[in-house]
Amino acid sequence: MNRFTHYIFFICLSLSTAYSVLGQELIEVTAAVDHSVITIGDRVTYSLTIDRRSDLEVHDPGKGTNLGAFEVKDYLVHEPQEKDGRIIEQFDYVISVYDTGRFVIPPFPIAFLSGDSSGQYQFIYSEPLEIYAKSILNDPNADIVDIRPPFLLPVDYLRMGLITLAVLLLLGGLGFAYWWYRKSREGGPVFRKTVIRPAHEIAREALAALLGKNLLAAGEEKQFYSELSDILRRYLEGRYFINAMEETTSEIIASLREAELAPVEIDFAQKALQNCDLVKFAKYRPGSKGADATVRLAEKFIEATKLEFTAVEKETAEIEEKPTS
Repeated sequence: MNRFTHYIFFICLSLSTAYSVLGQELIEVTAAVDHSVITIGDRVTYSLTIDRRSDLEVHDPGKGTNLGAFEVKDYLVHEPQEKDGRIIEQFDYVISVYDTGRFVIPPFPIAFLSGDSSGQYQFIYSEPLEIYAKSILNDPNADIVDIRPPFLLPVDYLRMGLITLAVLLLLGGLGFAYWWYRKSREGGPVFRKTVIRPAHEIAREALAALLGKNLLAAGEEKQFYSELSDILRRYLEGRYFINAMEETTSEIIASLREAELAPVEIDFAQKALQNCDLVKFAKYRPGSKGADATVRLAEKFIEATKLEFTAVEKETAEIEEKPTS
């Protein structure tokens, strides 16, 4: 800061101080800090108090103010107090600085509007405050101590841990030996293959089991069509991997169109599912002929869309049976 800046700063400070004295009956601004000497990084509470006449309009200083090199960490506004026709307001700023040396919190400007100011705001300034921030390394009480040596387990705890580890290893070895003995006695493979059945075979068996229940003869049409719908939906999940059990009929048909099925195949599935929906939700009673027609639609769809594949063992056997040229 050059001499000219110093000169302007002290002129403004003198004018603001003079205005504060002359206008003491209107408004008075004071500033204070709870600590003037701190260690780098410490937090300081900077309090700004405004003592004004009750008919005076004051602009709230706000929390985004300029406090020089200090960083505002928190902001608190106290409840205004009214006494003898005057209002006292206090604003607390929790601030901190991350450098060492002497720092000045600049004069805080407060804008106010009085009845005789022709609608123009006037300013009054608080006094500047000086804070000294010192380094913790320069603290005579901050002694540098040696690093603590490694913490060693007592001999008893160490011996107990080694014994426990040895027992666990022994038990694990015995368990593995017993498992290996049982497997060697069985003579079978350790890993067994799982045969995945085609979706159309599962659907056919489920249809045969459904027809064997004679639900239609017992008058359980709704139960019959509900199970028939579930069989067809499970087939769709196993064949086309769509979430048919959770989707509506229209959503299922849209998924089949995305899978690019033939129109006639989509028509089989749509008619079968719609017939099931009519009985389940609309209390429609199609009779035995209608039930037979719906079952045939489901069978036609399954037969038209089944996925045939040959097991690996069958392909290998066929290759071995071919005569060599």
